[in-house]
Amino acid sequence: IPLTKVKLINELNEKEAQLDVKDSVSWHSVYKDSAWIFIGGLPYELTEGDVICVFSQ
Repeated sequence: IPLTKVKLINELNEKEAQLDVKDSVSWHSVYKDSAWIFIGGLPYELTEGDVICVFSQ
């Protein structure tokens, strides 16, 4: 399912680029100050500590 969301976001990005959507109304401007990131496709064998270690680098 996460890969589907990535594809949908890529389609949205392409559509905004085709329509020359202004930055101020793009979905990017809504989330630009957010601390959230999307991570998909990680092996289930990784522990929370493994993920924290990678992102602390």
